Amino acid sequence: MLVDTLELCCFVSSRLDGRALETVVTLATAGEGPGAQLGKRAVVYVHPYPPLGGQLRNNVVNELGASLHQRVAVSVAFSLRGAGRSEGRTSWTGSAELEDLRSILDALGSGRLPLHPQRHTPAERRSLLVQVRARGFLPAGADDGSGSNDGPAWLPLPPIAHTLLCGYSYGSMLAAAIAPDEYPRLGIDYALVSFPYSVLWLLALQRRGWYLQRLTATVCAAAAAAAAAAARQEKDRRRDTHIPQVLLVAGSADNFTSMATYSRWWAQLRTAALQAVHPQSPAEVASRAVEHALTVAEVPNADHGWLRREQEVSDAVAGWWLPLRDRDSAAGSSLGGTMRFDTSGREDEI
Repeated sequence: MLVDTLELCCFVSSRLDGRALETVVTLATAGEGPGAQLGKRAVVYVHPYPPLGGQLRNNVVNELGASLHQRVAVSVAFSLRGAGRSEGRTSWTGSAELEDLRSILDALGSGRLPLHPQRHTPAERRSLLVQVRARGFLPAGADDGSGSNDGPAWLPLPPIAHTLLCGYSYGSMLAAAIAPDEYPRLGIDYALVSFPYSVLWLLALQRRGWYLQRLTATVCAAAAAAAAAAARQEKDRRRDTHIPQVLLVAGSADNFTSMATYSRWWAQLRTAALQAVHPQSPAEVASRAVEHALTVAEVPNADHGWLRREQEVSDAVAGWWLPLRDRDSAAGSSLGGTMRFDTSGREDEI
């Protein structure tokens, strides 16, 4: 399948305070219409901690983009406040950064990517729209906002039905805090790489428990929904019914969280998810519901930075998520579980 891509570099306003957020949007199309043959899928990347150098051009984010850009309709990488060319300063608890992330999700949900009013001249706005229109990425019937004398206030985006929130390190903390029901039309799943479990107190201060509870609630709700669907024998449930799934990827040599700590936490998440399933559900149904909700991937000897191991991260994420949201995939491909990798990056599901 021949895929055409278009990369747009722009600034988006944060819904919190209007700060300009450096953003790179990659649009892809194959067949008739933007995203028509790409499953109406989108990926949003959330990078590591800005004071330690995190920004949208991170090594893991770049590798993930190389694997996914041509396989989803929209990819969005952006720099949180205080990172890269974005305005503002890093907050103490991540609350401001969460609003930055929601600004991107708002744009995906509305089909409009708002251009920052002060960071783009009218000529730049018109140029961006011309690129979208000339390359055939303008969705059918979309209002392109071109009637303004100052140029378009937004760029049109194709409709999205499945969204992967892909967070790395600090970014995984933020991604995990977005509840699926905040954006039900986006059909959110979660790929959380090197979740900073042991240093969460430093990144979020008194909100550590809140972030952990948000992720636990997502996993538990997903397990309960999967078990309920199985009980109703809805193997062919309607396509507009989305049950979120979570992937946790970690290296066994992570610099901040030991694998023993990760393993205990993963076990706690599974126990909580199992308890969320209806007590009358058969044991096999309950177990499979938990597997649906949570998948973990352990990569031997990889540390927190993933230098020269980025391909193993992208293999884990792409190999897990794309089959889940491929409408032509086989019925049983959405089960989770545990994945371990050999040193070449090949995964074995057990």
